[in-house]
Amino acid sequence: QQYPKPPTPDKQSAMRAGRRGNARVKARFSSGGARNEGDSAAFRELMLETPLPPGYAGPSFQERPTAMTMAALLSHVKRAVVNRETPVPQRVAMQILLWTKELLLNEGDHNIVDLELRKGRLVIVGDTHGQLADFCWLLRSHGAPSVENIYLVNGDVADRGSNAVEILLLIFGYMLVNRKTMYMNRGNHESLDMNVRSFHEGGGFAEEVGSKYDSTTFALFQDVFNLLPLATRINDEVLVVHGGLCRTSSSTLDQMRAINRKRAIPCAPQNAEDVLFFDLMWADPRANEGVGLSAVRGSGCCTFGPDVTRRFCEMNRLRMVIRSHEVPKTLSGVQVQHNGRLITIFSASNYCGRIGNTGGTMLLTPQLDYQLMEHWAPSIPELLQMEADEGSTSPLTAEESSCQERRKSFSVEAEALMRADVIQKMKDLVAEHKGPLNTFYAQRDPDHTGYVTADVCVEGLRDVVNAPLPWEDFLDELAGPTTKGKVQYKTFLGRYRIGHEDDRWQMEVFAQLHDALVKRDLNSTLAFFDTNQDGMVTYDELVQVLMRFSIGVPEAELQALAKDLLRGQDELQTASLISHFQVQYCGLSAMAKSGRAPPEWAKQLLDTVSRQCAMRKRDSLQLFKSFDSNGDGFISYDEFQKAMMRLGGYLGSDIGSSQKARIEQMLLDLAQWIDNGNTGKIPYIEFIEAFRLQDSPAADDGRSVKTKQSSPRSFISELMEHLCLVFFQNRWSLQYAFEYFDANGDGVLSLQEFKTALEALRSLPAPEGAKAQEKTTLMELTHEQVLRLVKALDRDGDGFIDYSEFLKALETRDILEP
Repeated sequence: QQYPKPPTPDKQSAMRAGRRGNARVKARFSSGGARNEGDSAAFRELMLETPLPPGYAGPSFQERPTAMTMAALLSHVKRAVVNRETPVPQRVAMQILLWTKELLLNEGDHNIVDLELRKGRLVIVGDTHGQLADFCWLLRSHGAPSVENIYLVNGDVADRGSNAVEILLLIFGYMLVNRKTMYMNRGNHESLDMNVRSFHEGGGFAEEVGSKYDSTTFALFQDVFNLLPLATRINDEVLVVHGGLCRTSSSTLDQMRAINRKRAIPCAPQNAEDVLFFDLMWADPRANEGVGLSAVRGSGCCTFGPDVTRRFCEMNRLRMVIRSHEVPKTLSGVQVQHNGRLITIFSASNYCGRIGNTGGTMLLTPQLDYQLMEHWAPSIPELLQMEADEGSTSPLTAEESSCQERRKSFSVEAEALMRADVIQKMKDLVAEHKGPLNTFYAQRDPDHTGYVTADVCVEGLRDVVNAPLPWEDFLDELAGPTTKGKVQYKTFLGRYRIGHEDDRWQMEVFAQLHDALVKRDLNSTLAFFDTNQDGMVTYDELVQVLMRFSIGVPEAELQALAKDLLRGQDELQTASLISHFQVQYCGLSAMAKSGRAPPEWAKQLLDTVSRQCAMRKRDSLQLFKSFDSNGDGFISYDEFQKAMMRLGGYLGSDIGSSQKARIEQMLLDLAQWIDNGNTGKIPYIEFIEAFRLQDSPAADDGRSVKTKQSSPRSFISELMEHLCLVFFQNRWSLQYAFEYFDANGDGVLSLQEFKTALEALRSLPAPEGAKAQEKTTLMELTHEQVLRLVKALDRDGDGFIDYSEFLKALETRDILEP
């Protein structure tokens, strides 16, 4: 039989990648040392040569762990994490690993551990992935391991999180106290191939160990991983395995027992044994019957249906299979599938700090009855505070008694935190997909009422966003109360916008368009928009201009913005269009240009001239030409002074010479203020800025129509939002690319490095399976746009960009929230 062969990961390239911390890890891991996995004596010698650090207050483990020393270690680990110290010294870590390796070697070749549960209960824990708060919360809420409170950790402790080392050492320590109270299965992340990947490739354990210890300790961890059992059978009827069932649909427990497990998990299965080993670690369930390849995981990973689970249980006389490996699509931490024969347990709540799922555990009785538990873990500091409150033995004051009330209400607070995180994720997804969502709803609103039913609203969220979230439960909070069972979808979608905490760089992007116009004379300014210089700007001409300065905004969005800027017409007079652009630009940049307010005495004068032009139906172009007496496309200070004197009726009047001189000087000062570039002459754009600060676009020969946007948001505001949306949609790819080029891992890139990262993303195709409207390049940036963006982001001009802070500041804004 032929088996699909996924590509073998290139470990060396992963170590060379230059991502954060990898340079240090690579240096340590390539430094030699005892790498013989069977040479425990050499490891022990190195351990004895490693002293305890000065000031270490935790247990030293001169003897094997006891329940008391493990309690002390757990307490020390929590305090050390809060204090940003290395929680477990290398000597202690190596000692625990050496004892654990010895323990597992002495147990023999037991790929499947048979666990007899005769009293008490079994606590089954799923993936924790280095999230220490979850593991500590489970120990607190379910109790420490004991003969009547047995723990089974179902793999995937390593990678992704920052404290996998400490969780593993705690698990192994409890194993050493009493082997019959703590068990651990191997997961797909307890393997070298995954561990040497970077955090952003789904690994990170090598980096974590390298930052805390060295290559010797990492080698010891790998030795222990290779000895962990692949599955645990409970009372002969329940099988607990990390991933899933084999694609051959006919695997047996005896075949599983025959696997050579003392090796890295195969990445490219070469035979039936490799395939079985691989699928036990990597397979996922699916709703449809049969087997298939996973579209999510790729690399030859398979999925298996309820018929496979039923047949496996029947052949091996099992009641059910318990597995972990993935966040349940319900985001609940636990999920029952395949007619109750398959249960998924995932214990890392709010996985990676952003998924919004609860963590889950299973409590199993000797009769194999079970209870599925969910939790939302408090932070380590919150746990320590709870312990401090409980440790008080003095009579409780009113203030202290409130601590007990807080503990009682923690589950309520945790549920509120979970709900808030789920809602925030929903808001992010709505903001990210509101273009396609609007199209979906508009197609189901043929009469253009602006309303769809609540059911259609939820249908659109499920179909377009394609995320398994409980939309119907949160619809009122997301879209507001329904009106006769209907949702006003335009208001709903317009409520959520992608923005950035610092909007100065966005204004800088559009300021470059403004600056490009400021440097031009009148004819060049008009020709910038009106390429054929017929006095009218067409839709196609405007789209081309917007595309040049859009920084990757999709063309479809630019087309919509062009229609808005043209105010519903096919074309617009060039002067009217430029005036519209300038008024909106000035309004948005008012805060950034607070120093540009005109002198108090000049405001009334400028407004008066603007109102007179409106009454006389003179647009900004006609007014500019009346000032530009020599027709060179610019207004000199002298031309400005004379034109203003004429408009004010001061030429040939009987005012005194001193008053006339004072007025003339004031007008020259005003001309200098209008000339923001201090060039000695006033270009068309700056002229509009001065005279149309409070004005709306001029009438266009009576043909203009009311703009379809009644809100104060302008087309530049829309462009800014779309610009932020481009970055938000690609934030993880951007993070990956930036970290790849950030050789020293300091979160800062030179302009050239930043530009190179963006250029690399320009050629990346959309992922397979993307919908038709998504099949574009990852970021549609031209070389010119990349240069313009890099210039805008380097606001202080020091030649560096803090990309980490830039990406963190991208956020979804709810306009109904303060």
